[in-house]
Amino acid sequence: MADLHLIPLRSNLLQNYKFIEVQNKIIARLTELHLNDYKFKIDSEMLVLICNLIEHLVTKKDKISKKELVISILKTLFNNLTPEEEATISNNIEFIWSNSMIKKVSFYKLFKTSIKELFFKKQ
Repeated sequence: MADLHLIPLRSNLLQNYKFIEVQNKIIARLTELHLNDYKFKIDSEMLVLICNLIEHLVTKKDKISKKELVISILKTLFNNLTPEEEATISNNIEFIWSNSMIKKVSFYKLFKTSIKELFFKKQ
């Protein structure tokens, strides 16, 4: 039987695939941390965490709207948002971005962590 992975995705299909892949990774991470409780629905720290996760996973060449991704993640995580909540979240994202609270993890820190995990694996 032929391998279907040989046919690549292009344009909108590739962009949509990456969008869903990043969304699923972040939702899995938030669920793993037990942050899918309704009390975190409009929490600013939760929003900063999601924005930082997106900043780490999404590059400019992916052409993914990060604000739409945040709102989509929160809609999926908390089973829909009201239009007022979406407007509040959108305004909070603008505030977080304008105050430089979204930071990308440095390559040095990633390198240091990977070396530490390499030598001190849990067995």
